[in-house]
Amino acid sequence: MTRRLYLHVGAPKSGTTYLQSVLRHNRARLRDAGVLVAGRRHVEAVRAGLVVREDPRVRHLSPYDAASWDRIVAEIRSWSGDVAILSYELLSAATAKQARAALARFEGIEVHVVFSARDFGRALPSAWQERIKFALTTPLESWVPRREDDPRAEWGWRTMDPTGVLARWGDGLDPARVHLVTVPPRGSEPTELWTRFARACGLDGMPLDLGVTTANESLDPATAELLRRVNAYVGAPIVGNREHARWIRDTLAHRVLVPRGGKEGLGMTDLQFEEARTRSAAAIEALRSRGYDVHGDLEDIRATRPTGRTPGEVDDAELVEVAAQAIADLLVLLREATLSGPTSGDDEDAEPGDGLTTRARTAARRAAEETGAAYLRRRTDQMAGEIERLEAEVRSGRVLQRRVSELEDVVMELLLPAEDQDDEELLAAIKRYRRESL
Repeated sequence: MTRRLYLHVGAPKSGTTYLQSVLRHNRARLRDAGVLVAGRRHVEAVRAGLVVREDPRVRHLSPYDAASWDRIVAEIRSWSGDVAILSYELLSAATAKQARAALARFEGIEVHVVFSARDFGRALPSAWQERIKFALTTPLESWVPRREDDPRAEWGWRTMDPTGVLARWGDGLDPARVHLVTVPPRGSEPTELWTRFARACGLDGMPLDLGVTTANESLDPATAELLRRVNAYVGAPIVGNREHARWIRDTLAHRVLVPRGGKEGLGMTDLQFEEARTRSAAAIEALRSRGYDVHGDLEDIRATRPTGRTPGEVDDAELVEVAAQAIADLLVLLREATLSGPTSGDDEDAEPGDGLTTRARTAARRAAEETGAAYLRRRTDQMAGEIERLEAEVRSGRVLQRRVSELEDVVMELLLPAEDQDDEELLAAIKRYRRESL
């Protein structure tokens, strides 16, 4: 049975993708060393997080997916080694009551809570950027995060300020078992964040492969502003988090706009920077008095001001150019999808939406109209006929994709070791597949 659990609960945009990539990449090596990386897939941790936070979206999950948290708990409790690690950044949004309920599932195990925190001055623009990937239309300059007492506030001070998160998750724990990892300042060694995290989790000194590559998912001011304007025209069938994740975040933002963006980061207003500066100073003072185990320097989280422009400072001519490039890249993606057949995409929960190509074309055209780009509108109209044809072909693969998605859960169960299988759950899954898909 697991003797010690390290629960990494955030923060978003604090290098969590890199840390999780290192853990997954070295899963086998860690397992041989007696360390379990809990959660077979990242999407399972995402679903488990929804359950822990009693998110209303849980009711839209299948019974199998809604049991993700139970499976992770069982996996940790039955682990034959000494140590287990679970990392998911949006656990940081849990209430104190939800955190206590989650920790109670690990009675008899020595639980440690780990939180990674970054420079407050770069946190707020990053939070806004993630929100526009889910259809937010509010300009950065006037954006105010949801109230900190709102458990649905996934992107804002509620999840990125360590004082609140660690007060909720560390309640009742020995401060020595509450670990704060600060993100190193720019110019540090590339592996320094992992070094700090490894020390917090008792993994320092292990011969792991740190040569993982993670995609840069940041937008620059021009691409961010274009995406925000496109969001104003996105509607049915691209509605809800799963559709937004698949088409706005994964397709338009990450596959099209991010590669086109430059190295310029997002700026912030004077008022926003003053709030970040004040909050960071208060956080540093509070954290120094709590006796937490700190890896790094608390000064690393003190707000420094980003040097980039705000999206509102981007002129229309620059937006027109970015929009034209984005449409060209979307055409290439559509061509590849047509030639290679339907794919599941990056979001394993999502289904393709009817009218995808029509919506993408319309949104891009209207965004261009907003910038006064008559020539771009003309080019878009010329492409409409071909896009409609491609759309029909993409849509024709939808039925097959749904069947494959349903079959996936059954296959996963069949691949599990016999001792980990649940016969009753397996039979139910097979019956469901036969009834709904064959």
